[in-house]
Amino acid sequence: MAGGPLKDVEHLHTDTATVRPGGRTARVGEAVIDATLSELSEVGYAALRVDAVAQRAGVNKTTIYRRWGNKVGLVSTALIERRGQLTPPADTGSLRGDLVELLKEIRLGLKVPWVAVLLREAGPRTAASADLYELLDMFWPARFKVSRVIFERALERGELPAGTDPDFLLEMISGPLYFHWLMLGHPLDDAFLDRVADFILHGAQASPPSTDRR
Repeated sequence: MAGGPLKDVEHLHTDTATVRPGGRTARVGEAVIDATLSELSEVGYAALRVDAVAQRAGVNKTTIYRRWGNKVGLVSTALIERRGQLTPPADTGSLRGDLVELLKEIRLGLKVPWVAVLLREAGPRTAASADLYELLDMFWPARFKVSRVIFERALERGELPAGTDPDFLLEMISGPLYFHWLMLGHPLDDAFLDRVADFILHGAQASPPSTDRR
């Protein structure tokens, strides 16, 4: 969105990274990012206040405004920082094994307090939740990019038909977990993850899903 609050967030992140080789700047940056995610975990995005983050981090709020601009820029940078820590799912040598490992990673991710808070707070896409979804839209593509490697490996091994859409399969994997946990309040135990993995595997091997989503 041209001219919007997130226009220069990636630039802000680059700037902070260039002054990271240690010293007070690095310590302040880490303290503020940690404080932001802690505050987010406790109160959610809508109720998060820069003053509270500053107090938790032990810095002046003017430092935060000068470096991150506003709440959107601050939280966006925090998500970008943590986004960089994403690692590819384990290579078990088989698609089913990779699926189970990915499902376990998603389960672990849902237990991260700030992730759980954001998902519960998000709700449907509306004008009122536009800022929050703009933040989430910065996170999901990175998560998908890292996770889709399991299907790329499966295609190379011949476990999936040519034309398979990895992003579609990732949506199919994630959906049952979010609904089971977020909507129904049921635990994501190993038995449930195994059932999801087998169901997705059966459907994925049957025929490549269409990429036409009209």
